[in-house]
Amino acid sequence: MATIEEAQFEQFVDRLGLLYFKGSEFTPYWSRKHGDVENSVPPVSLWPNIIPTIIILDKLRGILNAPIRLLSTYRSPPYNTAIGGEPASFHMKFRAIDFACVTRTPGEWANVLRSWRGKEFALPGNAGQFVFRGGIGLYNTFVHVDTRGYDANWTGS
Repeated sequence: MATIEEAQFEQFVDRLGLLYFKGSEFTPYWSRKHGDVENSVPPVSLWPNIIPTIIILDKLRGILNAPIRLLSTYRSPPYNTAIGGEPASFHMKFRAIDFACVTRTPGEWANVLRSWRGKEFALPGNAGQFVFRGGIGLYNTFVHVDTRGYDANWTGS
């Protein structure tokens, strides 16, 4: 059962009018534990940060014509440290998502995302537009995408 904060976040996402993603797809990650360190719901002040990343992945979900599974979204600083995350991880700023899809390959997902850099995307509710500039990390079984405001590429295992 979702906490009050999780339910509020789910409503926040659902009001964006996305084609594919629902808020409930984000919240399970926030109750994960590593050792005795538990992750948490992101502070409300960070919620708007994830909107561009969600918009990018919602579009990708349509292109792939298959569900995208969110593997890692927000990480609290203690949880990020516990799992060995990058010290300046954009997950802690709620601008990053690690994801996987059942169709195609991580390399193909990353290539689609790279092709969108420099392109404009509409924000929900006639709130303007943003240009996608972000990090794309290619791993064996998943891809990391973030909207940090500048381009970065890397590979991992």
